[in-house]
This record gives sequence, C-alpha cells and structure tokens, in this order.
Amino acid sequence: MDFLKHSLTTRLTTVFSATWPGVGLAASGALVLVVGGCTTTGFKEAADKEVYDIIESASPEVPGMTEDYEIEPERLLDLSDLPIVEEAPEYLGEEGELEVGAGIVSLEKALELAFRNNRSYQNQKEMLYLTALDLTLERHQYRPRFFGRAQTTLTADTRDEFRVSTEGQIVQTAPNLVREVGQLAGTPGDLLSRYARVVESAGLASGVTQPRREVVDERRVTGSAATGADMLVRGGAQVAVDLTSNFLRFITGDPRTQTSSALGAAITQPLLRGAGRRVADEALTQAERNLLYQLRSFTRFRQEFAIDVASAYYRVLQNRDMARNNYLGYEAFLQGAERQRALAEAGRVTETDLGRSVQAELSAEDSWTRSIRAYRESLDQFKILLGLSTDALIVLDDNELDELREHGLIHPDLEADEAASIAMAARLDLYTTVDEVHDAARRVDIATNALQPRADVTLAADVPSEPGDDRWSDLSWRRLEWRAGVDLDLALDRKAQRNAFRRALINYERALRSLELAEDNVKLDVRSAWRNLEQAERSFRIREIGVEVNERRVREQELLAEAGRATTLDQIDAQNDLVAARNTMTAALIDHTLARLALWRDMGLLYIKPDGQWEELSDIEEL
Repeated sequence: MDFLKHSLTTRLTTVFSATWPGVGLAASGALVLVVGGCTTTGFKEAADKEVYDIIESASPEVPGMTEDYEIEPERLLDLSDLPIVEEAPEYLGEEGELEVGAGIVSLEKALELAFRNNRSYQNQKEMLYLTALDLTLERHQYRPRFFGRAQTTLTADTRDEFRVSTEGQIVQTAPNLVREVGQLAGTPGDLLSRYARVVESAGLASGVTQPRREVVDERRVTGSAATGADMLVRGGAQVAVDLTSNFLRFITGDPRTQTSSALGAAITQPLLRGAGRRVADEALTQAERNLLYQLRSFTRFRQEFAIDVASAYYRVLQNRDMARNNYLGYEAFLQGAERQRALAEAGRVTETDLGRSVQAELSAEDSWTRSIRAYRESLDQFKILLGLSTDALIVLDDNELDELREHGLIHPDLEADEAASIAMAARLDLYTTVDEVHDAARRVDIATNALQPRADVTLAADVPSEPGDDRWSDLSWRRLEWRAGVDLDLALDRKAQRNAFRRALINYERALRSLELAEDNVKLDVRSAWRNLEQAERSFRIREIGVEVNERRVREQELLAEAGRATTLDQIDAQNDLVAARNTMTAALIDHTLARLALWRDMGLLYIKPDGQWEELSDIEEL
C-alpha cells in the first residue's frame, strides 16, 4: 500500500510540474494528503494520544481522579465466569425457577460492570475527552501551523483583434519591393516611383490595405501555489511566513509564459488593545481551566455514580429480602389458618376468628406476590444501570447483605461542624466555584483592555524571484522589499466595549455571590448528610429492638396457641409486626450504609478506585 501511494504520488507530481511548474510543489503536498487519506485511523490515534497525554498530565491536580482513563474501553459483557445459581429459592415461588443457572453478581462485580458499560458514565468520559480536545486546538494556535495551497485554472475567452488581410499585406509591401527591384536592376527611379505610387493608390482606393476586426479565441492556463506557516506568540504577536508562486501560460495565439515567485514574512504586534500575555492568552487560559473543571466534575460524578450503583444494588437485595420476609410471614399465617380451621371444626373457635385468619392469610399472600414483583422489576432496572440487557440472566449476591449484618454499623465519630470544615477544604466543586471567581476577575481586566484604542505595529518583507523565474531557490535578495507601519484605530465608538466592560463587572459580582451560596450549600449538604447518618443509626437501633420485641411476641403467641389461650387478633398483629420489623431493619441497615457513603462524598473524601470500588474511611483522625 505504501509503495502504491509513493508511486502514484510521484507520477502525478511529475505531470503537474511538467505542465504547470508554478504549482508543482503545492500540488505534490495536496496529492500526498489525498492519496494518504485512504484511512482515518492515523487522525484518530493522533487525537487520542494528544488528549490522553493532556489528561494524564493534568490529573495529579485533582485528588481522586482515576489513572486509567480511556474513552473506548473494552465493554465487559461476558458473564461466563460468574458463580451459578443451582437451586431455586423457595421464597420466590415460581419466579425462583427462572433464576436457576443465573450468574451471581457481587457488589464488586456490579461496580466493575457499571463503570465499564453504563451509558451515562460513558457520556461523562466523552465530555472530558471533548474538553481536552478543545484545549489541543487552543494550544495549536501557539505552534507553527503549516499550510499548502495550489490552484490551477484553464480559461477560454475571445478578444477583438484588428488585422490586415493577406492581399492587403501584399499591396502594402509591393511598392517597397518594386523600388528595391529597380535599384537592383538599374531601372530609372522616376518610372518605378510612379509605378509604386500607382500600386499604393490602387490599394487605398480598393480598401484592401485597411485593417479588419477579427474575433480571436484565446486559451490560457493560470496557476498559483503557496506554502508557509503562521503562529501566535505569547504576548499577542502574530507571525506569518509564506512562499508563493504564480504561473501564466498562453496556449493559443502568441504562446508565452509568465512566472514569478516570492518569499514573504510579516509580524504584527499589538501595543494597546490586545497587548500583553494575560490578554492574548485568554482563550488558552480558559481552555486549560475548563479542562481542570471538567476533571473535577468527572471525579465528582464517579463518586456519585459509585453511590448510585451501590444504592441500587442494596435496594434490589432489600426487595429480595422483603420477599423472603413476606414469604415467612405468609407461611406463618398459612399455618395459623390451618390451625384455626381445625379448631373451628372442633367448635373451639368462632367463624369470625376463622375468617380473620383466612383474611390474614390472603393479605399475606398478596403482600408476598407484590414483593416478588417489586424485586423482579428492580432487578431489571438494575441490569440497565449496569449496561446489560434486561434479558441477561443474573441475580445479586445475598452474601453482600449478610456481610452488612455481620459487620453491623460502621459509624464515624465525627461532629457536624468538623465534617463541614473538612468539606470546605476538600470539595472539588467548591474549588471550581472559587476558580470561577478568578475567571470573572480576569475577564474584567480583559474588558478593561478592550476599552483602549487599537495600535498594532506591523513589519513585513518580501523577496521576489528574478523576472520570469518561478523557482523558490533562486530568489533575488537584491530586490528585497520591506514595510513597517502602525495600524491605529482610535475607537471613537466604544459602546460595545463599554457594555462588555459593564457586563464583566456584573458577572464578577455574580460570581462572588455564587461562591457565597456554594459555601453555604456545601455546609448544608454536609450537615444534612451528617443528620441523615445520625438518624439512620437511631432508626437501625430502634428497628433492631423492634425485631427482638416482635420475635418474642410471636413466640409468646405460639405458646398461647398451643395452650388454647391465644386470640386471633393478637396472633395476626404479632406476625404482621414481625414481618414489618424485619423489613424496616433491613432498610435501616442499608440506609445507614448509604448515608455513610453520602457523608464521605459530601465531605469530598470518597475516593473511587479504577474498578469503581471505594476506599472505606474508618478513622477520621488519619485524614
């Protein structure tokens, strides 16, 4: 393929150079680009490398930023290595049979799947990539930007031309010819002179010697080529260097060629408006800061996303546990109803008590089937969060919930004001708000600079080639032309600049207010998260006691029932309260776990590993 490109480019360049010398070099460059454009892989790889290098160099400025950022990771959809469900859980009824053979997904695996496959997470990575891509263009302005252009035009038109006919040309030349012949032959001069005047008079009388207008076709080829580079210089100067060649060849009529080449250079330096590195580099400065802001935003999103995945994971397990508890409650009511039927047949209970037992059994069955439906729906929604199809055959690992119960509550010994102080020093979004105030102040300086007149110093020089020579290597330095001047604009009408300046002042005041609001919101977020965590701990303790109390009530009612002294209402209430207590205790345990993670996030201390796992904080004194 490379040989084919080289051969084709060489042949075409030779043809262009032979036919139109002035455009040969530029045509060569254009052909290389055209022929080399067989694939776009090179452009993509070059963009990726530059963007990844920029992100890698800027990442250390953002605590918690992942080190393995890549916009196109390999999607993790192969679930064949997961442990398999071998037996259907009885508490899911017929739905349990559908889980046989399903892969069991742990929380760690779920986080890995979500961070590899989730669509929203991919969008966030792409936003970061595009922000860095914008920065590459701004930086490119301060490097030599090379260009090459070529243009060839074939023109066909007509023009009027006055010509004497062949006969007229003979008549015009005949008198002189007669005189020359006479001199050579020795013929008397008067006789030949009279004869020549007769010929001239005859030509004038017949009009044969008068010019006649003719329409003449004309064909010409024009071409131009240019190559060079330009760049911006820190401080506002613009530098440009170019080589140009022009070519003109007339094909019809009088074939002739006109060629010329020139080397040109120019530099323009602002003195007032637009002068100074701070003003001239504004676009680049803002692009670099935008990248920093997006890195912080992406890191913050990873924290929130990890909590969202964990929350959804635990909520699915909570719904599954609720189905289990409701099933146990339903079984208890079923046994109670059977006992009541036997007692009713023996005449030991009334039909009213029997009806209450049957109704409690039906209500329990309805709650159980509803909880199964809620579990299956939440599982399907969780599959979408992982970036999987809803048809994917997976279940979540019950051991994750068991581990939470075994570890109990992990409750940090931390006061609300202390947590708020840490957040003020660690929250990435608050850093961005502070930096945005500096951005607004910088824009005030730039708007102030724009109120000044424009005064640009320009220096330019051209070196042409020798007349008729289009070779850039044979430039005539003796013909050097240079120019120096000042381009001055007094800016007598500065209404737009005045408005921009006033707008910048207002935006600065807005940025200050936004910072004040952001600081208050950070404190509010942290204190609210701290209160939620404290409330979650109290709720769990209460629910824990409630489960113990209701378990004793149920055991008591079972003993009373064996002794024939239990009442139906007490049995139903005790069993319902036990089911509810178990469900609420599971919910309280999950609420506390998520509230703890939310507190670390709002304090700015939740660090997410590349695989989505978080680093658990156990001792605030180590921070």
